[in-house]
Amino acid sequence: MKSISINIDEQVKDHFEQFIQKHGTHIDANDIHKAQEKIKTIHGDSKDTYVLHQITSLESMINMIEDDSWQTDDDTKQQINATIRYFVDDSDVIPDHIPGIGYVDDCIVIDNTMDAIENTLLEYMDFCRTRMVYANNEKFTMDDWNKIKDQEATSRARNRRYRKARKSRGW
Repeated sequence: MKSISINIDEQVKDHFEQFIQKHGTHIDANDIHKAQEKIKTIHGDSKDTYVLHQITSLESMINMIEDDSWQTDDDTKQQINATIRYFVDDSDVIPDHIPGIGYVDDCIVIDNTMDAIENTLLEYMDFCRTRMVYANNEKFTMDDWNKIKDQEATSRARNRRYRKARKSRGW
């Protein structure tokens, strides 16, 4: 198997950063639909684990901004919007139809966005897991989640103190 090494210099990073700044926070439903269709195609056609991993990350970003129960800040929306727009753009830096490297630039943009929003996305994933456990197919809000997070944090601290006390007593 051959490998390709790509160095990303400041000029390329600046290009992607300007692209992000240019696209604002308005998420176009048509862009999301195009992205979801393209993602399905890539999942069906690609065997490249890096590409598949990045595409899965993009799916998570799309899920986060489409979730009415989740509140996404404008900076995050702007970065995700630009990533989606770049992903669906037919005239991006490396045309997608080029075998082997067509999605490299898209993956770089997705990876760059993941670096920027990783904590927010991890928090959203925690929210989804909590909603799945506690919502019982009912509406689940940010307020519900914050209460549960606070309760669980208190419970974890109490359990740690209890375990520590048991150890110190030799139990």
